[in-house]
Amino acid sequence: MIKALGVLVLVWLFRVGLGAPPIGEVMLRGMMAKRHLLALLSLSVCATGCHEATPPPIAIESTQPEAGRGHDDPPDAADGRDTGNIPDAAGSGDTGNTRDAAETGEAGTTADAAGRADVAAAADTGAEPQAPVNLLRNPGFEEGSAHWSVWGGAQIIDDNTHEGDHALRLTRVNGAEQLVEGLEPNTTYRLSGWARTDNPEHIVTIGVKHHGNQEVRVPFTEAVYRENAVEFSTGFGSTSAIIYAYKHRGESTAHADSLFLARVGTAYGEPLWADEFDGAGAPDPERWGFEEGFVRNEELQWYQRENAFQEGGYLILEGREERRANPNYIAGSADWKTNREFIEHTSASIRTRDRFDWMYGRVVVRAKVTNHTGTWPAIWTLGVDCPWPSNGEIDIMENYGGNILANFAWGTDRPWTPSWDSSRTPVSSFDADWSERFHIWELDWTENRLAIYLDGQLLNETSLANTINGAAECAGQNPFQQRHYLLLNLALGSNGGSVENLSFPTRYIVDYVRIYP
Repeated sequence: MIKALGVLVLVWLFRVGLGAPPIGEVMLRGMMAKRHLLALLSLSVCATGCHEATPPPIAIESTQPEAGRGHDDPPDAADGRDTGNIPDAAGSGDTGNTRDAAETGEAGTTADAAGRADVAAAADTGAEPQAPVNLLRNPGFEEGSAHWSVWGGAQIIDDNTHEGDHALRLTRVNGAEQLVEGLEPNTTYRLSGWARTDNPEHIVTIGVKHHGNQEVRVPFTEAVYRENAVEFSTGFGSTSAIIYAYKHRGESTAHADSLFLARVGTAYGEPLWADEFDGAGAPDPERWGFEEGFVRNEELQWYQRENAFQEGGYLILEGREERRANPNYIAGSADWKTNREFIEHTSASIRTRDRFDWMYGRVVVRAKVTNHTGTWPAIWTLGVDCPWPSNGEIDIMENYGGNILANFAWGTDRPWTPSWDSSRTPVSSFDADWSERFHIWELDWTENRLAIYLDGQLLNETSLANTINGAAECAGQNPFQQRHYLLLNLALGSNGGSVENLSFPTRYIVDYVRIYP
């Protein structure tokens, strides 16, 4: 250091004789040049990593079989046919229930540069940013097919690589996929990869599915290797995802290599509205109102506010066996609400009507269902305008007859006659103690799509292009493009079945309700 300083002084003395600026000015100019260089480097990084591009969402195609029943206020809707669960397309040449984004030009969201969250954190602390960790195993196929399910004739080869000695070769309709476990719920991840295709019409995609949200993917259409990336967020009940590379059609050859999966950060922050039920006594009257009396579907229970209360950090909706006179009784009446001389059972139904309503976003409810013959717990929404069913109904959860239902309903050409898109999942298909544990139900609601998830698994989805009211009420309107309010209730009898062998009291327990924008 001393040597270098001596050399610098000699150079300066020589330059002074030639009219050079003082040494302090020389050093200042040097520091300014360094800062300028750092600024240019920063701009270079930002040009590739500081802006998020969001192409149009992938549209969903769906059918709407008539199903379910109505939470109607005046007349009742008959129970009908339900459809089964949406099948998993893995290994069949189909990568999910969404339309082919590559065919329509609708790709998933292009991600920021990997590790942006780490870079931001380093900027706050002054620490060096840490390189993101690849959460994929064998991401470049250097270990052959280890950790990958390679199907349909796809192969691991030792030529046409992007880097390393191996790549995935795709011919016809085939691909490879990997189950990634140990992910964090409510977390955004970035998936990137390199791919090429010999024919631009025979598209290759890299994507993700079964992560508690809509499947996303990005296309590759060039003859040389290019990198592309997509971001996705896990659901609140999701800790895994399936990552895949897939060729959609054609006889030409394509290749994929060097996939990378990295954590970005938390997906959803603070909810728009929430209730954790941490109080005591009745639910918060600022958030919830009560239904009272005999209300719908010729159910057995008389709804009353006394049967809804907070206990131990939970909301309890309690069904009871109680006998007393029906205050609305009319002898000889044909109306089921007034021809019952006595109330035999009571329960509770609470709702956010006239207190809170919203349009679009994600609803997250953690609850433990009853699954007893005779009970019918539900989490559902209704639109604020138009009579039922033209106001729109979303059944995030119904539990009766040993099944979990997820339904959407809207108006038809006949009053009080809904069009249903419904799914039914037997509780017996879950593990033996499923009904003894809490589970997470989610509604993902956008301007184009409705989707319902249970513990991160898709139960049902529909495109809002198909949910247009018929001529009966609010003709031509879409009931899911208006504000809705939320209901939680425990019904008895009716679709729930006979209560003859039901032990009372019976409880439907809700841990929390959170609604995110």
